[in-house]
Amino acid sequence: MNSKALQTGARNLLLNCAGAAPGERVLLVGEQSAAPFFDPRLCGDLAEVCAQLDIEAKIVLAEPGPNAEHFPPVVIRAMQSADITLFFSRLGDQVRFLQSPGAGRKIMCYTLTREHLASPFAGIDYQLMQRVHDCLVARLEGTETIAFEAGNGTSMLAEMPHDGDDGPALLTDFSLDLFPVMIFPPVNFYRLNGQLVLEHFVTSSSTRAYADSVLILDTPVVARIEDSRMVDFTGDGALVRRLRAQLERAAAITGGDPYRLNSWHTGINPYTFFDGDPYADLERWGTVAFGSPRYTHIHAAGRDPGDISIQLFDASIRFDDQFIWNRGRFDFLDSAEVRALLAPNERKLLTASIQLDIGV
Repeated sequence: MNSKALQTGARNLLLNCAGAAPGERVLLVGEQSAAPFFDPRLCGDLAEVCAQLDIEAKIVLAEPGPNAEHFPPVVIRAMQSADITLFFSRLGDQVRFLQSPGAGRKIMCYTLTREHLASPFAGIDYQLMQRVHDCLVARLEGTETIAFEAGNGTSMLAEMPHDGDDGPALLTDFSLDLFPVMIFPPVNFYRLNGQLVLEHFVTSSSTRAYADSVLILDTPVVARIEDSRMVDFTGDGALVRRLRAQLERAAAITGGDPYRLNSWHTGINPYTFFDGDPYADLERWGTVAFGSPRYTHIHAAGRDPGDISIQLFDASIRFDDQFIWNRGRFDFLDSAEVRALLAPNERKLLTASIQLDIGV
């Protein structure tokens, strides 16, 4: 591996995110399948950098199963003796809300390609992005209401649950770390009301794989939302019936409510990008695109976190009276509270004006 940028991304992952030290054992889990989401060469790239840092690396390639219950035994065995496990595989996504084998540190890596690992998406300092993430979560925890607006006609207002309320916990925490920093834990919907316009497509939420998980929406469908449930749909009759069937089929996996909107989060890494045609494989596209501030990711249908992902693009989202995202721009990066966290040279790296193409 001779790319300086690729080394920068790899060292950012190993040192700044994983905190790997000489002598530790790092397990690199990649995908072995006819059409892997993640470039299997990434494991070899990381192994080279591990060798430079006197870190022991072991590579295991395995085929992802449909869900965490089908976790490959070869990976389970390898994780038992690893100090750090790095997933370049959908397997990490499947356990991001569950306890996974082994006592070591576990990190889900969303660098699909070498191009992602060698770009600012993975190269910008992990600790810097973590400070932005923590600042946003602190702002979220002091919020009373969240308003969602989008140019497609979506308009919704949610209250925020707090200690002593009868609602859910504020956040559903991840059980492993994510690299790079690109999202915050899902925010559970509480007393959400309004109108949600579904368009383009719906996919799975990546927690469980199931057949025909993508439903293309040729025309918009308008859902009326009452107390965090889709209670009525307006649109092409045949399409509405297919959408209902998709929601009910997904919810049947866990036995939950097919019309419940469980939670949401929006991307916070402005360097997120996707080259190519998203429609060639929307599930693969969504594996990285959800880190973009242009993409609001709504989990629905079934028990938390839900098995349907509803997409909302270029949304404006207000925490109380402050725009955090404004038509897909992550305005929070330009706020006084974030600028105060950053050194002058860091402020040039993170601004709301940075917007990269994610193919939609």
